[in-house]
Amino acid sequence: MFHKISLEDINKDNLINFACTDLGAFTTIGKNNLQNSGVTGVVIMEDRIPDFFILYDKYQADADTTLNRHGPFKDLYTQKHLKELVKELQNQNIKVFLGFWGQLYDPHKNNNHNFQWMKDHPELWTLHRNDRRNSDIDALAFLQKENISFAQFIVNQFIKFKNDFNFNGLFLGDGLNGYRLFVNPHRYEDKEESKEDWTNFYKTISTGIHQLNCQLLAYDCLGLKPGKAILHGADYLAQAKAGLDYIIVQTYPTAWGKKWLKNHHGFDFKSCQNNLEKTYNKLKNTNCKVLYTLEMGDRIEEWKAKARITKKQLKYFQKISHGKLLVWANELFYRLLTK
Repeated sequence: MFHKISLEDINKDNLINFACTDLGAFTTIGKNNLQNSGVTGVVIMEDRIPDFFILYDKYQADADTTLNRHGPFKDLYTQKHLKELVKELQNQNIKVFLGFWGQLYDPHKNNNHNFQWMKDHPELWTLHRNDRRNSDIDALAFLQKENISFAQFIVNQFIKFKNDFNFNGLFLGDGLNGYRLFVNPHRYEDKEESKEDWTNFYKTISTGIHQLNCQLLAYDCLGLKPGKAILHGADYLAQAKAGLDYIIVQTYPTAWGKKWLKNHHGFDFKSCQNNLEKTYNKLKNTNCKVLYTLEMGDRIEEWKAKARITKKQLKYFQKISHGKLLVWANELFYRLLTK
């Protein structure tokens, strides 16, 4: 576990602290006291394959949410547990968001996930058909079976979650902002003509979310600076004006810069700092808050945060952001909840 970053380190900048977790970050209901932690928002994140978000229909108390994959706790996993946890955290003035990735299968396990819903919507497989390395949903697709856009489908699904669990908002993860190929960040740099479609995607979702008095959070496009992201169709400024409440700039100088994308330029610490600063300055006159990802490590994806670099993030990013998203915070919560 990652013990070298303390709560005092994280809270020193007095900025917003959101945390990316799943149900494995929490112990039994009634013992999840985080109100003095400095964390003001928690994203309950689905791990890669969006089974829960896409297939959810109605509340079933004893049904498995499939949201407990990262551990270390194993106590909470049912829909009843999730509902009780949301209420418990909200009673501590902590907002709770539901998050999911825009991916069709797990790229780390290389197993295609062929549930029936995906078979019924081949239009979402466009990117994968063009390049089998691409696990992303084509988020701009129009769903033929439902006769609605995928953006409207997302809104319709979230309405169910709002009614049944009372979430404070929605988080859109990887694959849901511009066209991208993770293994080759330079792919899809010819998609600037799709920027209006992506902006409309965000406008549709943010409008629906705001009508529920909720907020919309989203990852940026691969941590790219605005001028580069727009080539992929992701116009951060237009998305902010369309209603995006928080954009999270993906700064992973260890996980991406030194592990997964080390052979590509643009993901080392200086690049992350530059990309974050440019996004922060680009959106400074909008209502959209800019957060960055603070590297905490992930035992499931098998990457470890380096304390020296994480502390460096806390030092150098505080003046070019409104706060951070702790990724992943499961181990941190384990320490806090087992004191």
